[in-house]
Amino acid sequence: MAHPDAATTNGYTPLHISAREGQVDVASVLLEAGAAHSLATKKGFTPLHVAAKYGSLDVAKLLLQRRAAADSAGKNGLTPLHVAAHYDNQKVALLLLEKGASPHATAKNGYTPLHIAAKKNQMQIASTLLNYGAETNIVTKQGVTPLHLASQEGHTDMVTLLLDKGANIHMSTKVFWF
Repeated sequence: MAHPDAATTNGYTPLHISAREGQVDVASVLLEAGAAHSLATKKGFTPLHVAAKYGSLDVAKLLLQRRAAADSAGKNGLTPLHVAAHYDNQKVALLLLEKGASPHATAKNGYTPLHIAAKKNQMQIASTLLNYGAETNIVTKQGVTPLHLASQEGHTDMVTLLLDKGANIHMSTKVFWF
């Protein structure tokens, strides 16, 4: 019998692939056969990260029901919530927050999910993160705030949202250009 955690050369297991494709029934069978929901690819992504990337809400729900860690961090410190913010997967982001994912989680570069949402102009996710207590003035290792990123990218509506939620316009970065 084939092992349910057999991986590709990049570390993708059948569970990662079913998460990518949104195949919740396949994911359920794999988990019943003993597949591990915590195995990471070579880039450090668990099946929950993959579900967050591809917006596979039902697979994400299943993985969380099976006790997958909502805040598991990959090699660069990215959590599934960072990934959902990057790819604008609002429903998965909301699910992760409801299941205890931290809106304050910081990647190794200091980015929070709000930094990513601000940079990519993901208005709905930014609003949700702010409603869950994300800090508007949190800084990266270079002293960059979500407001700096939204301003750099020319995202007027995001700048307005962040200012309305208390972003400090007087904060300066540690570097001239970021």
